[in-house]
Amino acid sequence: MGTVRDRGRIRLARWILIPLAGILSVSSLAAPAGASTGPQVAASTLANVLSVASNNNADSVSGSDCALLSTGQVKCWGANFDGQLGNGTITNHSDVPVAVTGISDAKAVASDTYGNSFCAVLSTGGVKCWGANNEGQLGDGTTTKSDVPVSAKDITTATAIVGGDPGDADGFCALLSTKHVDCWGYNFTGELGNGTTTNSDVPVAVRTITNAAVLISGYAGFCALLSTSHVYCWGDNTYGELGRATAKANYSDVPGAVTGITDAKAVASGDLGSYCAVLSTGQVKCWGDNSYGVLGRGTTTNSDVPVAVTGISDAKTAASDGDGESFCAVLSTGHMSCWGFNNYGQLGNGTATNSDVPVSVSNITTAAAVVGTLYGFCALLTTSHIDCWGFNFYGELGNGTETSSEVPVAVHTITNAAALISGVYGYCALLTTSHVDCWGYNYYGQLGDGATMTSDVPVAVLAGN
Repeated sequence: MGTVRDRGRIRLARWILIPLAGILSVSSLAAPAGASTGPQVAASTLANVLSVASNNNADSVSGSDCALLSTGQVKCWGANFDGQLGNGTITNHSDVPVAVTGISDAKAVASDTYGNSFCAVLSTGGVKCWGANNEGQLGDGTTTKSDVPVSAKDITTATAIVGGDPGDADGFCALLSTKHVDCWGYNFTGELGNGTTTNSDVPVAVRTITNAAVLISGYAGFCALLSTSHVYCWGDNTYGELGRATAKANYSDVPGAVTGITDAKAVASGDLGSYCAVLSTGQVKCWGDNSYGVLGRGTTTNSDVPVAVTGISDAKTAASDGDGESFCAVLSTGHMSCWGFNNYGQLGNGTATNSDVPVSVSNITTAAAVVGTLYGFCALLTTSHIDCWGFNFYGELGNGTETSSEVPVAVHTITNAAALISGVYGYCALLTTSHVDCWGYNYYGQLGDGATMTSDVPVAVLAGN
């Protein structure tokens, strides 16, 4: 544990300054029986997509995306300031997908959302990374950026990977087949979990964790959901987001158990210092920063131990918006409840009034999953349609307008969504056809449609090069 330190970076403000794109969140839905497969997709669109990862660099105001294909290839598009497209070039942004050099057997891909880097887990258990490397986030023993993939050292048994979020975590953590965790990159507040606060340009073992099942990135730190359904967290603790009933400390460089969580089935993180766990009972418990009532317990006081969200007993899943000051939960009934900050109607209840307890989202009765972007949410419905609400200056609601909405509105043309991916000021939908449609902000071509114009309706990501 440590003393209070000068973090050296500034959190993203809650007001709009300059548009960003790319903070990743994903939620999915198996295609229901009898669901429409949508119209015939043109051969020139990107096909055989298994998943999409997006990133955002708040300093350079950029956004890019990478798609994992069923062939094992990875294709990327959008901004390329640091070589994050992985095709051997730098600064040549691409508004259509380009193939990442030398990768033909990837099984997962993730973004370091703050640092303009991507990593892919290979079928061999190795990890290759590309893009920015100022904090050693490529894991190759250097701090030199690379516009082609380089191998993260000594990783041979990786099964999954997550990247740090926009709040000071320029790095990655890999889940190994042994259920241990290795991390590398930025480490100012102990994000690597190895008992130090020294950056590492090669992977280091996270201490004490031997049975990790899922990794979650949060504000300047990480959590692991264990196979025992406990949750362990490490890194920043400015707002109590480590969830420990111990003496207050500004950070922890080793993992510790979140107090009283013994039956978690999922964990959602807020980008500004809060977490919520969905329990096997259907309850939701949250801890950390409580600005605007984001902990959902009827106060705005931070909590360094989990507290029960008022009135929720049948949650299936939960997600935060991109600002991290609102959460929404999907209930077993298909209805939804949201709480916290509500300046653009992101709680979906027909008002712009903050709420420190959950409020019902209007007209949502068939929700299967939810993802959030800056000041807004989209719900994937059991009908394979999508409804969105909240901020809409760049058309991120996908309904053909640029007017924010305090209630859900239907995304145009999509009737066969299987998964949702969110970026700041935009979303993508992975379709049941394994193609991808995107909408919203597009300054660097991150919609992948061959243009750089914002789109307030979904457009198909093209096949590219």
